Amino acid sequence: MTSTPDASTPSQATSPEKPAQGRLANAAESVLRLWYACPFRWQILIAITLLTLLTGMIGGVLAVFDSRNRAAVETHSNVELWRYHILAKTRAIDGPADVGPFAERLANEMAQVRHVSIHVLNADGTPVETPLAAEKASHPEGEEGAPEWFVNLVQPTKDVTSIPIVVAGEQLASVVIEGEPDDEIAEAWELLRLMAILWLGGTALMMVGLYFVLGHVLDPLVVLADGMRELEDGHYGLRIDQPKVRELAALAGSFNMLAAALDEANAENSRLYRQLVAVQEDERRQLSRDLHDEVGPCLFGITAGAGSIERQARNLPEEKAAPILSCVEEIVLMSERLKSLNRALLNRLRPVALGRVTLSELIGELILNVERRHLETRIERNIGLLPASFGEDIDLTIYRSVQEGLTNAMRHGSPTHVSIHLATEDTPAGPCVRLRITDNGSGISETAAVGFGLSGMRERVRALHGTLVIEPAEPGTALLVTLPVPNRGDETSQPPVFSARASS
Repeated sequence: MTSTPDASTPSQATSPEKPAQGRLANAAESVLRLWYACPFRWQILIAITLLTLLTGMIGGVLAVFDSRNRAAVETHSNVELWRYHILAKTRAIDGPADVGPFAERLANEMAQVRHVSIHVLNADGTPVETPLAAEKASHPEGEEGAPEWFVNLVQPTKDVTSIPIVVAGEQLASVVIEGEPDDEIAEAWELLRLMAILWLGGTALMMVGLYFVLGHVLDPLVVLADGMRELEDGHYGLRIDQPKVRELAALAGSFNMLAAALDEANAENSRLYRQLVAVQEDERRQLSRDLHDEVGPCLFGITAGAGSIERQARNLPEEKAAPILSCVEEIVLMSERLKSLNRALLNRLRPVALGRVTLSELIGELILNVERRHLETRIERNIGLLPASFGEDIDLTIYRSVQEGLTNAMRHGSPTHVSIHLATEDTPAGPCVRLRITDNGSGISETAAVGFGLSGMRERVRALHGTLVIEPAEPGTALLVTLPVPNRGDETSQPPVFSARASS
């Protein structure tokens, strides 16, 4: 039996890296999601703030290196200055007895000196009396030294110089000069801290100013975004003012051209659809008239003929009359069924009572017919005070909307309760009539396609400058139709569109 290589070893070696990479990817995705969720103004402000902070950090690092160099140069120059001074002083020493007075004079000179400390040592390395560094000036009262981390960053290398005091070939003592940059570091810290405070204050003021400046500059973009939403809602007559910024003015001009093109296309589509609906209504009217004037009398003739045959058959013997009467009964039943179908077809093509009764009565009759066919569903009606008629076009559109809404509710939602609200309202744009149909059925899916009936109804409503909205309700579905109406509608109103003359 041959052994195979252990394939799990590489995957085990790389498996800890995969979760880490996944976490990094998720973190990056979350950051990007938060970034793109921010308004454009805040994105600009955050980007400028980050760049300003990065620039400040780079400037701070350069300032630390500069402070380190300055402290080293200043300390070295002071050490050299005191070396030349002490070399000149040591020439006056003639013997061991002069060393003590020399150290005392040197201590008096060092009382107010900063940046260096000086020690006079005997030939054996022991200090002459006391270290002279004790007399060195300390920080001024109330001045704080630099923090330890800054001192560690700026502290230069030690600068120490030893000057031997030799008389007649014998070294009597030595002077040790040591540079002390603490005061220079403290001064650098105070300067950097003041600059940092001024920089932070200036940056904060700049960000506040940029917030308002960007708001003023980007306002046209906000107006443009609002305009796009208005176009999405179908308000193609909207136009926006051109801002003074050249690039944004070009965008505003393009938006207005787009809105004008959409407005023109929508007007053309509305005109074509009005003509289409006019032809359709004329065809319905003609077909309805033919059914009423031609089919109706034929059916009446069939019924009358069947009645005449029945009366004559009753004069015959029973064995001969029975099959005749049976056939007459079937003829009468089929005739009545055809009459019912004819009446239903007439109502679907064009309501018979349209123009003869008020709009409220017409809608009420439609609701009663639906209730007779769907006994399991309760239809609640809430019809406000309406004029007798808004005109044939609006009356017929409202009727068709109620008809289509009830048909879709019964066919797709299987509701047990349907509510119909119809009333007029005064809006800033003028008076309108609102129809709202809600049901408690199964509702509609967000991805469900709109059928031909509702699509045609939406176009019909849009041709009258109205809106038709279908939205989910809790529970079920809601259909909302809004139509502008004349200031005063009555039964004598003439149809403004959809007429036979308009289609010719």
